[in-house]
Amino acid sequence: MNDSNLKRHIYNNDILEIYSKSRDNFEFEDFILGIIVSDKNNYILVETLDDSGLLDSYTLLLKSDISKISANTNYTKVFTNYVNNNIKNNIYDPFNLKEEMKSIWNMKIDDIIQNFLSHGKVVSLCTNIDEEFHKGNVIAYDNNYIVLDERRYQKTFGGEVQEKNNLIRLDTITAFDLESKENKLYEQYLNKDI
Repeated sequence: MNDSNLKRHIYNNDILEIYSKSRDNFEFEDFILGIIVSDKNNYILVETLDDSGLLDSYTLLLKSDISKISANTNYTKVFTNYVNNNIKNNIYDPFNLKEEMKSIWNMKIDDIIQNFLSHGKVVSLCTNIDEEFHKGNVIAYDNNYIVLDERRYQKTFGGEVQEKNNLIRLDTITAFDLESKENKLYEQYLNKDI
């Protein structure tokens, strides 16, 4: 996807279907629904929506991994109505994700990750290596790699627990949930006894 196509969608509040090259095994069946709110160098920041038109996450998507953007479809028209109703009823952002984003909005990605490491924040990310989401609190970071406590997450949810936490190269990340409802709830669970 070239930058000029992306730029026309940034800051205009249109709800979009954003398709990914790396996660689209079904040829344009898998997409993220949301609003592009910012340009972050190699990424765009998207305010994603859940199935009820509520704010679900703030997600960085790698520009070079975007295969297609669709606007003004029947599906996006329905969700525009959902979002407008949710905003009107003051329920669009029940987890105050916008407020959480304020502190990192203008930061560079490196600074955001450093901040998350310092505060034990939970994130989700997807790579072009395995096309699966990795989830957990940030436990290590340098300029090239990030490590999440995935083992603890897997133990918590009774999944197959991997032998050790993955060392994830930053240049392989195609999607990165900075703030999300699901991650915020898990983070509150982790901090409940602190």
